[in-house]
Amino acid sequence: IIQQPNRGGILFAGQRAGQMRNLRFEHLTVRNCTHNGVAIRGASRVEVIASDFSGNGSSVVPGPGLEHNLLLTRVEGAEVRDSRFDDSLWGSGLDVSESSGVTVSNSEAARNERYGIHVTESRKVRILGSLAEGNDGGGIVFDSLIDGCREIELRRNVVRNNGGPGIDTGGTAGLVEN
Repeated sequence: IIQQPNRGGILFAGQRAGQMRNLRFEHLTVRNCTHNGVAIRGASRVEVIASDFSGNGSSVVPGPGLEHNLLLTRVEGAEVRDSRFDDSLWGSGLDVSESSGVTVSNSEAARNERYGIHVTESRKVRILGSLAEGNDGGGIVFDSLIDGCREIELRRNVVRNNGGPGIDTGGTAGLVEN
């Protein structure tokens, strides 16, 4: 259990995609960090299993909305399952950018200031059987900065009571059902 009210939680920072490999976080709790709870940049084969990242992400530098409970950037091949990403004060529960082969299943992203799950500039992202509830910005949101997202799959998710769109694919082609 990591509880550091004035700092970031866990940071793995590679300079390019795949620089680090085989990162596994299981039964980990990270709470109340003013920066990202967990930030992984430049890795391949990442697993986050049965973990709780809650109350992370404040409005400190680099600014409000840019620190999250879990941040995955330039990640190739990630499995996130059976986890919670709740109550980010200024950010999203889970933020995925410039990544590929990411699967989120049986997880909860609730009561975050921005989005429950936010994905941008990524491909082959699957969100399955998860809950996105009570987020101020929206539930599950795919965004486009330059090229957008490709090959997405959303199945059997529960999305309710969000301040913005429940599910917003941003015009991305993919499979959305149930």
